[in-house]
Amino acid sequence: MISNSNKLFLVSIFLLFSAGLFGQQKILKGKVINAQNGEAMAFVPVYIVHSNGDRTTTTTDFDGFYEILYENKPDSLVVKYDEFLPKSIFLQNDFSEELNLNLTPFDGKKSRAKAKNIEGIVIKRKKKYANPAWEILEKVVANKPKNNPDKLEFYSYENYSRMEISMSNFGKKLEKRKVFKDIRGIMEATKDVSGEDGKPVMPIFISENLSDFYFRKNPHNTAEFIKKTKVEGIGIEDGSMFSQLLTSTFIKYNFYQNYIRILGKDFLSPVNDNFKLLYDYELVDRDVQIDNLGYYRINFKPKRESDLAFEGTMLIAHGDYALYRTDAKVMPSANLNFINNLRIQQEMNFLQESETWFPAKTRVFVETAKPGKESVGIFLKYYSSAKDIEVNKPIEDSRFHKEMVVLENASEKDETFWNKSRHDSLTTSEKKMYGMIAQAKNLPSVKTYLDIIDVITNGYYKAGKVSFGPYLYTIGYNDYEGLRLRAGFKTNQDFSKKWILGGYLSYGFKDEKIKYGASADYIISREPWTQIGVSYFHDLGQVAFMFEDYSMRRNNIFDSFKKNGKMTLRRPFWQDHYEAYFQTDVLKTLTEKITFKHFNFDPLFPFSFSEDGNKEIKDFKTTEIIAETIWRPGRRILQTRNNKQLNLKDNVYNPTVTFRYTRGIKGIFGSDFDYNKFSLNIQQIIPMGILGRGEYSLTGGIIPDKVPYPLLENHLGNSFLFYNKYAFNTMHFFEFVSNKYASMQYTQNLEGLLTNSIPLIKKLNWRNHLTFNYLIGELDPDFVEGTGSAHFVQRSLNNQPFMEVGYGISNIFRFVRIDFIHRLSHLETVPNHEAPPKFRMKVSVQIRL
Repeated sequence: MISNSNKLFLVSIFLLFSAGLFGQQKILKGKVINAQNGEAMAFVPVYIVHSNGDRTTTTTDFDGFYEILYENKPDSLVVKYDEFLPKSIFLQNDFSEELNLNLTPFDGKKSRAKAKNIEGIVIKRKKKYANPAWEILEKVVANKPKNNPDKLEFYSYENYSRMEISMSNFGKKLEKRKVFKDIRGIMEATKDVSGEDGKPVMPIFISENLSDFYFRKNPHNTAEFIKKTKVEGIGIEDGSMFSQLLTSTFIKYNFYQNYIRILGKDFLSPVNDNFKLLYDYELVDRDVQIDNLGYYRINFKPKRESDLAFEGTMLIAHGDYALYRTDAKVMPSANLNFINNLRIQQEMNFLQESETWFPAKTRVFVETAKPGKESVGIFLKYYSSAKDIEVNKPIEDSRFHKEMVVLENASEKDETFWNKSRHDSLTTSEKKMYGMIAQAKNLPSVKTYLDIIDVITNGYYKAGKVSFGPYLYTIGYNDYEGLRLRAGFKTNQDFSKKWILGGYLSYGFKDEKIKYGASADYIISREPWTQIGVSYFHDLGQVAFMFEDYSMRRNNIFDSFKKNGKMTLRRPFWQDHYEAYFQTDVLKTLTEKITFKHFNFDPLFPFSFSEDGNKEIKDFKTTEIIAETIWRPGRRILQTRNNKQLNLKDNVYNPTVTFRYTRGIKGIFGSDFDYNKFSLNIQQIIPMGILGRGEYSLTGGIIPDKVPYPLLENHLGNSFLFYNKYAFNTMHFFEFVSNKYASMQYTQNLEGLLTNSIPLIKKLNWRNHLTFNYLIGELDPDFVEGTGSAHFVQRSLNNQPFMEVGYGISNIFRFVRIDFIHRLSHLETVPNHEAPPKFRMKVSVQIRL
């Protein structure tokens, strides 16, 4: 006999088993493909519609695959995605359970209008929120501290990365040139290698990296060991530098941060703390099912199309309110130069043991905008994936002794290793890219074009082991020398990886004098970077430019014009200048430099100086020892094989601090003076969100000992047409002199904050900026006494500040910047001095994204 309780148990088991039989789930799966180029499409919404009108929704994974679970036969399979024509497939009784879908991009306004008429999913709003997506996003922001990977104390993973750069959309004129005819044969032989628009492309660069990455939060440290690297590129001389640039150390995107830095620009994250003010959102689906887990699907776009922000979609996990998948693209209307399309796709993995969401896969697409009808389009694709992720497991200190290490034999070719170690396999087209690049590199016409590009970007023409230039200095004219011709050279890495030799020869047709110079630098060590050098030149100097220059990046146009124009107004002098230096990185962020300098001052204008009130001197010699300390927090250094050191910062907003002490020593090599100089400079960029970013430079200095006015601080004016951010642009050359001074130079780059609101200017992509320069200083009375001559009287600021304010438009034709600057103080005309300008307009050229 079976008891009643046992009967009940058996019936329960039977019912459960029967439910499994009659309700057995099936899987509909497949892949979504871009019909134009055959590439997989990630994060595309896919859903099936049932006979009762219900829908089951999922999205494709990072590689374009989808899976949908169902019990009863659905009526249709639907894909609807962004800029592609939607597709709906009616499912017959005998439909295949593996369906691949090809999506075709919109071909114009009619297609878009037709797509808009397709019925979407309607989400009813709750009364509490004006937008139902806000409730979810508020919880995403509230859970940032828990879900942000930056919270982790330790983590490590194996990183695989791949980058491809290709050219396409050649203009008709270029197609007629020999270089295109030469590469056309290569492109036709590999027609399946296509770009985002389906047109054949010519790959110019492809690389792969495999590395181990380590992170420690406190104290903050990262380390990356590059185990294997593979680089093939046209015109690439230093593959090791690119190998390092394409690693986790330099390319990481975290959407939990309020701003995401890409290509030197700060883009607003769609989960910014102030998301309601910056973005519009649409809650498309409350329950997207992926691997039996539920996600919200939210579309987003910026409130102002011209802002540096994203348009796209994101999946947010139920319960955790963590980002799972993010597909974000920059809108074409964004005020961004040279970029037509920029897209980031990222997928997070949930690590069960630590209950942590961690970025597992990232894909980036960049397409350049064509400046003209006959220019070339450039396509960049970047992919990275993390494997063997470990979090919150302590990492030994020895891992962090070096920030980046390229292991021995990392560059050796080993296809067996790559086939075994890649996180995913290469497609047929990606394999063909390596062969296409190798063929193109050997074409003479391609080599000629590379030479032209090198001259434009570096200012030198490379001829074997020697480079000639810089071309900006080749020809000039001033009122003392007349027509000035100059020829110069320097050796490159083909000559030596340690020695850098250089020299120049110049001749003025009016003064009929030859000027010349030579230099030699030697790289003692690259880890830490240690370098020495000597130089000598016999040439004209100018008192107006004997200033303490703290600019990290020199204004080449301004520098080239220093030997042009009215040189006699800037007080020229002959000099024989000898210099020797030693420089080393004491720490990664700390650089020390010692310089020994000796020069003679032989003026070409009336000059006299009396140190004791009795003996006057008409010229002088000086010998200096200069000690300089540069502190750059967040600095990263690339291990390059050429003769340059590439400095980068993991946070460009950290300040750069420079302290300089100069000691003049009397008696050494006939030096006439003993003196001391102290100066300090701080430079920094400050992010300000929608207000753009500010840039400031603070400088202060003191010269306590009596010296001739050429050795004082001759504040840098600018009478040239070209703007210089490190000069006072409404100040004459040599207008003010100080032995104690402090200054601030500030620029507020508003980007398109104001111009984007004006329809015509918005279309032109102009940008606006504000500037303010402030200088205060004094010249002690005993410095003036006995100094100079009847032909010159030093002008002191007398502790009355010099101020100028400016505004301007940049990004005109993408390159030109115009500044309008008003002088606010020291407006009176002083005897023996030029009348001060109250207003000046300056022009400059800059390349910014």
